[in-house]
Amino acid sequence: MSKVIGIDLGTTFSAIASLDDLGNPEVLSSLEDNRKITASAIYIDGKNVIVGDRALSYIKNEPNKVVLQTKREMENDVVYSVNDGKWVGDKDLVDSYTPAQVSSLILKKLKDYTTDVKQVVITVPAMFAEKARQATLDAAKLADLEVIELINEPTAAVLHYASLPGVEVGGRVMIFDLGGGTFDVTFAEVKNKKVDVLTSRGDKYLGGKDFDKEITKLIQKKYFEIHKVEIDIENNKEYIQKAEEIKKILSVKNKVSTNINGPKGPQQIEITQEEFEESIQTYIEKIKMLIEEAMEASGMNPSRINQTLLVGGSTRMPIITKVLTQMMGKPPVKGVNVDEAVVCGAAIYAGLKTEKETLSDQQQEALKEVNLTDVCNFYMGTLAYVTDNHTGRRVVANTIIIERDTKLPVSVTKRYTTIQEGQEELECNVTQSEGPEDNKEFVNIIHEEMLKLPKGRPANQPIDITYSYDESGKMHCMFTDVESGNSHEIELTPESTQTLDQLQKQVEEISIE
Repeated sequence: MSKVIGIDLGTTFSAIASLDDLGNPEVLSSLEDNRKITASAIYIDGKNVIVGDRALSYIKNEPNKVVLQTKREMENDVVYSVNDGKWVGDKDLVDSYTPAQVSSLILKKLKDYTTDVKQVVITVPAMFAEKARQATLDAAKLADLEVIELINEPTAAVLHYASLPGVEVGGRVMIFDLGGGTFDVTFAEVKNKKVDVLTSRGDKYLGGKDFDKEITKLIQKKYFEIHKVEIDIENNKEYIQKAEEIKKILSVKNKVSTNINGPKGPQQIEITQEEFEESIQTYIEKIKMLIEEAMEASGMNPSRINQTLLVGGSTRMPIITKVLTQMMGKPPVKGVNVDEAVVCGAAIYAGLKTEKETLSDQQQEALKEVNLTDVCNFYMGTLAYVTDNHTGRRVVANTIIIERDTKLPVSVTKRYTTIQEGQEELECNVTQSEGPEDNKEFVNIIHEEMLKLPKGRPANQPIDITYSYDESGKMHCMFTDVESGNSHEIELTPESTQTLDQLQKQVEEISIE
């Protein structure tokens, strides 16, 4: 019998979980070292690849061959160049890999932790745009995995919290998800095992890796103060790894002393928790701003929030508990493994979405009261001609079709008209934005194509545009000429110079350890 599988594909660490015979999520361990959490790192040596913690051991001597933080590149048109040792824009380079390919190798490794796995649920940050979600789906295809659905990470986490015996979670809750590369804050209503998401806000470029970089700057500063020589820390993976170790120690101690290798030789330096917390204040203020924005959007205030739930390894930093306690008037909920909450929630959601006949009676019983509703995390729209209120002239502007925080699933149809007599084609633009922008310069155009129209018609012919958004945050679009019935259905996929088949062939040639 195929297992019900959830996967957390993280910036720093990844994990895979299944439902046990009783319907409880169980994080699966590596067969090699019995670790439940796997480093999201790969070491590339020709056609041989090492995935996980062992890959990190090559950072000191062969840093170019070690790929880190792939998740941050999922929506970018880049490749990792082994020769350059970084992500670059030239996609025709030899010995280069797309973010989807690198992620697929991590997925293949996780897949080996169990047997009989084909269908999975994969988690993504709430603020992942459509292109990054599609790249994640592409990675799964390359790994020969069928994705039942994607689920937002904080949503998965609150499912786990709500299903845990001995952990009382209910009422209005805030899910604070601070991982290695991304930050999400989500507000939800929880009653028994029913989760109703209200809103999410976040920053896909704010996480533990940014805090690590601030520590590297402290290392650079302290070394310079002693030797008057600067250490080149830009994109230096060895120093970044050292910084991560320092950050972890500062999560349990007030200061740390460590040896640093620099141009003038090794030097012992000391970094205090106070120095570290001061260095990341800009990020802390951004986090506080996003919390306040999410609270306002959900109509909440601290007095109406029953609990704060923590997710992600970076929440272990003392400053996070301090800030959240100050803001919310009460400390966050403790007693849950913050590294495993997301992947456990993904396994639960996989159980909800899989066919019942594949589940045991005990698994069905465990899931029978679990229910989830999520929201659209972006404004989805299209470009159209509108009349400018100030000039009276017709201008191209962004028009909203689906509002942010709309409950999913949703389907919205809006009617537009052609603008010219004899118009023979229509631009089909799909836009995505974090705000209700009308200025076309401030939105992300995620699809552009043309719909052919019949010849010889007058202006102002009706055009219906339908956007349908499913529970997993995947959207389908239809542009229809009402009179003729001509339509254009859109499958949103990232632009690429290579087809998925070509990428697949390259991945299949790789041997994974």
